[in-house]
Amino acid sequence: MNWKLSRGEPALPHSYFWTWDHSTNWVLDDPGLINFGCANRYLKRPETFVEDYRRLTDLAAALGVKGIVIWGFLRDSHGGVESAKRVADYAASKGVAVMPGVGLTWYGGVYYEGDHPFNLDTFLRKHAEARLVSETGQPMPSGEAGACPLHPAFQDWVQEGLDWLFREFNIGGVNLENGDFVVCHCPRCKEHRKSWPEADPDFFRMQALAYLPALEALKEHLPDKLITWATYTSFSFGLPLQFADDHWPYIGRHVPTLVERAPDQSIPQWTLSGVVHSPALPLTAYLDDGAPRAAFENQYWPVDLRAPAKRSVGFLHQGSQWTAMGPAGRYQQIVSTIKEGCLRAYRAGMEGVSIHGEVTSRYIPWALNYLAFSHFIHRPEDSLRDFGRTTLGRVLADEDEGEAFVEVLAHWDAHAASDVQVKEAQSRAKALRKSVSGGRADLDRLHFWDWLERMVTGRADAHTAGFF
Repeated sequence: MNWKLSRGEPALPHSYFWTWDHSTNWVLDDPGLINFGCANRYLKRPETFVEDYRRLTDLAAALGVKGIVIWGFLRDSHGGVESAKRVADYAASKGVAVMPGVGLTWYGGVYYEGDHPFNLDTFLRKHAEARLVSETGQPMPSGEAGACPLHPAFQDWVQEGLDWLFREFNIGGVNLENGDFVVCHCPRCKEHRKSWPEADPDFFRMQALAYLPALEALKEHLPDKLITWATYTSFSFGLPLQFADDHWPYIGRHVPTLVERAPDQSIPQWTLSGVVHSPALPLTAYLDDGAPRAAFENQYWPVDLRAPAKRSVGFLHQGSQWTAMGPAGRYQQIVSTIKEGCLRAYRAGMEGVSIHGEVTSRYIPWALNYLAFSHFIHRPEDSLRDFGRTTLGRVLADEDEGEAFVEVLAHWDAHAASDVQVKEAQSRAKALRKSVSGGRADLDRLHFWDWLERMVTGRADAHTAGFF
């Protein structure tokens, strides 16, 4: 699809796509393609890595999306330094910020996978004494180990690696992580606990021990690069949790010390997945009202709750392998969640929202997700009808057809499509099939309406129909 939809500076200017290299699938005929998992091996051809991200970069540039997070940016198996340079240079030429995912005490280091000085496994083979220590007092076994954030060799290694990363590659930022809720129980870390505010859960303290030195090493880049760091939580401290598990009940009641001590120009990435509505509001709620009351009636995100940091972005996992059992979750149409996330983030003073960018736009539900994301990061207060006329209208024939499409879409999503709306989808799809058969170049329109007709008539499953 040759979309040209960027429209000036977005209202949420630091919005980006989040990806794993192994499951970012824009080239669909590579035999190593996988669509699930986390921390997988890269099984595709090296040239596919470059082409997948060339296509995603083109989409981001067309939609006015700031950047692309790439976990697995540096791997021996897809070309190492040279392939990563090609990806970063191309993105920079299009005005898109590549943000390598960098694990600190966990998740691979600066060089995610391979025999390289800034790969975490390589570092731990050289400095076995720097391995994290479990609650039993034993170093974590080789192959499963992360690094203790207080080990002097580790701190030097992280700072040298980050310096190399920004010198070597034409990148627009970085996305820091720290092994989710990992905690080290070595004597050094236990002693440090005594000097840290007691109210902080230990995993926030571990994050601080890793993130703060890394952010110090990156301080010269903070004003003009997109430097984000994952909190793995929302900012709803002390409030009920929508999706509690073994870790989430312990996020605490107070703002973590890390947030107070982090540089103002760094950007915490808050997880919004569990504080937006689940199930999502029906799209009819947004059809004529860009800020319906129902969007703000939410015990997990009260209307006056704002992120406790000078700068913030939000991350939505919806529409990914983390939101449903098996791979079906990544094939969902999530327009309502995107709309709610953008609206609430904007009202809360955040700078951006991120969604996954792994599924090709040749799949209609994700074509809709990408178009909605572009529209609502630019105009978060708009209604769904505004989206149909302004954005879908550019992809389809005109504003009226875009509006007609979202009206049928919204009522199908709310399980309330009327006979008239079903017949409209059928007649438009039929007319477009005839037009395309006759040689007219109406393929984009046909693919959208053909998918919608299948949905409203129940002729196909919403998660598997829609590739073209």
